Amino acid sequence: MGRSGGRRARASRRGRGDRCGAGPGARHRARRDPRRSTPHRLPRRRRRRPWHGAPGRDRRRAALHRGPPVTVDLDEALRLVHAVGAAVSLPAETVGLGDADGRVLAADVIAATHLPVTDTAAMDGWAVAGDGPWSIDGFVRMGDPPGVLSAGRARVVTTGGAVPRGTSAVLRSERGRERDGVLTADPSTAPAPGTDVRRAGETVRVGAVVASKGARVTPAVIAASAATGVDSLEVVAQPRVAVVLVGDEIVQRGVPGPGQVRDALGIAVPDLLRAGGTVVESVEHVADDPDALRQAIDRSGVHLVVTAAATGHGAGDHLSRALDAASAHVEFRGVAMRPGHPTLLACRPDGVPVLGLPGNPFAAIVALTVLGLPLLAGALGTAAPQRRRRIAAEPFTPGADGVRVVPVCEADDGMRALEQGPSVVSGAVHADHLAFVSAGGVAAGGSLAVISLPWRR
Repeated sequence: MGRSGGRRARASRRGRGDRCGAGPGARHRARRDPRRSTPHRLPRRRRRRPWHGAPGRDRRRAALHRGPPVTVDLDEALRLVHAVGAAVSLPAETVGLGDADGRVLAADVIAATHLPVTDTAAMDGWAVAGDGPWSIDGFVRMGDPPGVLSAGRARVVTTGGAVPRGTSAVLRSERGRERDGVLTADPSTAPAPGTDVRRAGETVRVGAVVASKGARVTPAVIAASAATGVDSLEVVAQPRVAVVLVGDEIVQRGVPGPGQVRDALGIAVPDLLRAGGTVVESVEHVADDPDALRQAIDRSGVHLVVTAAATGHGAGDHLSRALDAASAHVEFRGVAMRPGHPTLLACRPDGVPVLGLPGNPFAAIVALTVLGLPLLAGALGTAAPQRRRRIAAEPFTPGADGVRVVPVCEADDGMRALEQGPSVVSGAVHADHLAFVSAGGVAAGGSLAVISLPWRR
């Protein structure tokens, strides 16, 4: 370092020292104190400036935003996407049972009535009161009030029919004999009190929880809710999503020409997002232009932005620049898995997540399935899809960098790999699951971690 450079460096250190020094007036005291105003007398070490932001995650966020691209391992990426999704604030809304399938409960479903509502017959036969023989005095019509049954009397009843008050048991039709209006039973088959009578509330009591908050509404939940007198459900509002597809080379219809690429994601990505419980507000195609991309990712009125392409580090990949220009907090700029490595996750200043998918079609589908669906699960308040264990029918070799993601089909002897490159999706057409192969690979007969593809569930 030259002499003039040394003077500039010392002066620079002095200036920073003044700003982080002993508080107001320190600069004036330095002017009065000749020892403090002489550059070569400055202390060579200065106290580190304290961190004034939030510790931990916010500090790491700031470092990621300022620094170079950062790749995280798959487990860390899964943790981050679910946590970022959980920070999305979605209101609750009330929907009728006919519109509730696939939604997520925002509150417990509480039974409004007993199930059964009243005492009912568990079998076809006769409702009897007391010991036999019994005088038959008619039958219970389904849907009518059950009435009262006196001792020594019997009434014909069908399975599920309400039994009259005073019924002690139901005598099954194959165990009784009717003659001249009198019903008898063999001593060996005479019903004990309570036989084949389902008591009111023995399955569900009024006020019981039929389905818990956070559960996904299924046909079974709808049926159980209706059976217990519930007409509507309180559910989490569906996240509204903007989809942005980037590229000058993309054509949306017909056969692409030289230098062009047919859009393989403009329909597939929105369909996958809808399957995850969202409402796709828009699908926008933008050119390879950072200003246009920034405007697209800044769309208002949405809870999530999903982009495809422009996540790499090439001259034409502008997503990182657009996010930096928007002062977004970047969670990661790559995941140690292939395909899907150049996946990016950030949060706009207003808290809306931006999930950047790779441009290669299969890599984008992998990233959206592996990372996008857990993000949506976090927003909806549900658990992320869990990897399950399956038997490998053949050896699976590891990838060069991080986890290798392989489309597999379920054969009688276990999981078998399908040939698949990152830029096409033909192998995924016949796949049942995505398999995760870590360092070291998996031998034939070994345990393989998989998640089901959304369209195979």
